[in-house]
Amino acid sequence: MTRSPLRVLLAQLPVPNNPALNTPLAAGYLKAYAEAHGLGERVVIDILPRAIADSAGDAALAAEIVARAPDLLGFSLYTWNSDRSLEVARRVRQRLPAMIVVVGGPEVQADNTWVLTHPAVDVAVIGEGEQIFAELLVWAETALPGIPADRLKKAMCGEGQLPLRDLAVVPSPYLAGHLELPPDGMLMVEISRWCPYTCSFCLYGRNMGPRLGRRYFSLERVLAEVAWGRERDVRRVHFVEANLNLLPIFWPLMRALAELNADRQISFYAELRGEHLSAAAVAALDAANVRVVEVGLQTANPAALRAASRKTDLAKWAAGTRRLYAAGIEVFLDVILGLPEDDAAGVAATLTFIAGESLGPYDIFMLQVLPGTAVRREAAQRGMIFQDRPPYYVLGTDHLPYAELRRLRRALKLGAGIDPDAVEGVPGPRADALSGKRRATDDERYIRHLRIEGEFVAECSSFVDSLATHVDVILPAERLAQAAPLLAGWVAANPSTLFDVYLEVADEPPGADALRGWRAGLPYTPGYLDRAAVYAADQPAPAHVRVSPRLWLVLPWVVQVEPDDYAGVAGVIWRYELEAGQVPPLGAWRTAGGAGVALSFADGWDDVGRAATLANAEAWATEQGRRIFAVS
Repeated sequence: MTRSPLRVLLAQLPVPNNPALNTPLAAGYLKAYAEAHGLGERVVIDILPRAIADSAGDAALAAEIVARAPDLLGFSLYTWNSDRSLEVARRVRQRLPAMIVVVGGPEVQADNTWVLTHPAVDVAVIGEGEQIFAELLVWAETALPGIPADRLKKAMCGEGQLPLRDLAVVPSPYLAGHLELPPDGMLMVEISRWCPYTCSFCLYGRNMGPRLGRRYFSLERVLAEVAWGRERDVRRVHFVEANLNLLPIFWPLMRALAELNADRQISFYAELRGEHLSAAAVAALDAANVRVVEVGLQTANPAALRAASRKTDLAKWAAGTRRLYAAGIEVFLDVILGLPEDDAAGVAATLTFIAGESLGPYDIFMLQVLPGTAVRREAAQRGMIFQDRPPYYVLGTDHLPYAELRRLRRALKLGAGIDPDAVEGVPGPRADALSGKRRATDDERYIRHLRIEGEFVAECSSFVDSLATHVDVILPAERLAQAAPLLAGWVAANPSTLFDVYLEVADEPPGADALRGWRAGLPYTPGYLDRAAVYAADQPAPAHVRVSPRLWLVLPWVVQVEPDDYAGVAGVIWRYELEAGQVPPLGAWRTAGGAGVALSFADGWDDVGRAATLANAEAWATEQGRRIFAVS
């Protein structure tokens, strides 16, 4: 009897606020390597399409996977998606009990117990995945189904396996036709799998060997992938490499890109070592149209640099970074709070260094005590408290207790012009959330916009398995209690979905306490975004703050309400209609406060005047840190 081919499905779930960047490069490598080693005729390997992975809510995602009935389901786990991926895997396993779940990626480390012991996980692959994945497929052809999960974990963990000596054996998943890019996507081009540095907080380069050797892809391969992107009108390329300007490929790559990209169709994003940015190197970056770079910094406190094993020549680093500014290249300069041996004085010294060296804007990040890193191994001796689930934020050290960390974070965010109340990774409200009366978009696979009115409440209950990862719900405020069971069902089935609930108020708005109680009555399973919001809380426990649903009050302009009364409960949006030719009352809007303005235009506006006025209002809103919601 002929055996049916093993059916394998690989999936990677996106960063919640930026699915356009969710190129499943790891899955593409696994498929390309396995097929290049003769498994293509015996095993059917599919990658979950991005139209599903990037947009489907939890219930829809599980249903899509079940419909494909894989024998083996593989997830690439990163801090932003591991919680959600494993919950989806658990749901799928309930419906496909014979299926084997394999996980890999940076989240799979020997010290990350919650992943290794998760009930949905059968095989946890530590380190570089191509070789062990191919071996697993050969073994699984005869072993599946019915092997006990504990035996699988012991048999195929990958810890201690030597990395590939030569990356030439890994075909390009782009050139092999295994990966797709959306129109606004970014082409992720890996350069090497190696890092000479041992920064204690970083995972890059771990499990990959101490020497470069042939652990980088050839110039021809990299250029072919860039050309592949150009042929598909790609506009952005991210070089996946921590130290691009240190590699032997750097100079020939820059020269070749300057020629290949002479029309500057593509802008490149790269991570660089600032100490090695000579005038010639910066000129080469500029000629290739490298327009955005990361150069780190993290801290200028010598004690923290030593404790983090970070070897930075600060003077040379600053000089190289200034050369980037002079060339008009955008620089991402990061400061990390919570590093070992850092304290308030050390943070102040870092800011003084940035100002004294005439460096540009900086962003603030909280230390992530990542599994597999030295800083995690040393956490106890440094008095570090941190979240046991992603994003693993530090909640206190022997030099900076939680209250001080939180105070510094807020002060530095404000000083850098960054909203301290914004939660990293949470999508902003959609500008078109209040436009029209759509119940669902006909041109999209999953529902992202619903207006609940009349008898539509009953009809909406059937949508639970069709929701997207970010859903706008618009309903009259007086129907809030009636809609509670409906929302509860949606939230329970889609705990990772961000629900934006817009309450349209006719006259008297509901009180803040009533809204707080209504929201608290909905199901709540803490996830990645809730833990990313931890610094909104006065105390570090329970290490998460509820993010979804977000509530918004849409109020007539004439209603007398103080937005601060709803702080932490609901955002206030003022509904305002402009008469034909009326200049937006920006001063009045500023005084009124709130999250933004739902702007509509009365009859009599022509298209040109309306577009110009809307653009003016949106520019004002950006300057004020508010939003204009377009209302048709």
